[in-house]
Amino acid sequence: MGQKKIGEENSAALIRSMASMGGGISSTGGPCGAVVGGVAFLGYLLGKDEPEKKDNPLMWKTCIKFYKRFEKEVAQEYGGVNCRDIAGVDWKDPEQTKAFYTGDKRIECSRNTGKTARILGDVIEKYIGNNT
Repeated sequence: MGQKKIGEENSAALIRSMASMGGGISSTGGPCGAVVGGVAFLGYLLGKDEPEKKDNPLMWKTCIKFYKRFEKEVAQEYGGVNCRDIAGVDWKDPEQTKAFYTGDKRIECSRNTGKTARILGDVIEKYIGNNT
């Protein structure tokens, strides 16, 4: 959704950079990869491109708006923003991991990723628009 909003569909480098977000950052069960990836994408759009420069203040506003909406619209029903809460999987347990990939939890995770992408798209439209 984010790439479509800025006209960079299927940027191979961006897709590769998000590959390790699954399973709560490298399958640790930590923060949901969809929200981490969304925040990273907003940084890609609005962050500084040289260490001595300052970040665009809009980056902080959009990241907070995005994260708060994710908390409310996706994570709240699961009791937290971590993958282990949302997916209900201990990624170190091979049986739980297999059950995730063969069961309804994977579909639910895909739906949540889609919701998160729509939230990201909404935030980009509302707060950034054509200012990228």
